[in-house]
Parts: sequence; structure tokens; C-alpha cells
Amino acid sequence: MCTQRLNLTLPDDVSEILKTKKNKSKFLGEAAREKVINDRKEEIMAKAKKLRKYYESDDDLNSLTSLDSQDFVE
Repeated sequence: MCTQRLNLTLPDDVSEILKTKKNKSKFLGEAAREKVINDRKEEIMAKAKKLRKYYESDDDLNSLTSLDSQDFVE
């Protein structure tokens, strides 16, 4: 995997947390990935909530009711 060296300025409390970690780069990389995933999930949920009223009010609109169906996987 390609890597890049970065120079960061962090708040003191975050710096103290990092002092307890053996591999700071790995910890920060995993934390950043997790944050991006959580942000995307929140964004998708917010968009789904906005669209919900349209799906509930119009029987001609179709939506997935279960993401674990075989049709979804294939």
C-alpha cells in the first residue's frame, strides 16, 4: 500500500491519546476510515428520511424492503 507522510497539528487531548498507541499511523488511518464510513451512513440515512414521505404516499414507487434478500446480493 502506498503511504504519505503528513504533518498534523492536533489538540492536546488527542495528542495524549496517541501517546498511548504503539502504531499511531495505523490508529489514525483506521479512525479516519471509520469516520468517513459513519459520515456516509449518516448522509444516506438523512437522504432516505427525506425520500420516505414520497414512498409512503405513492404506491407506484418501489423501494427495497430488505437488503438481505438474494435478489439484492446477485
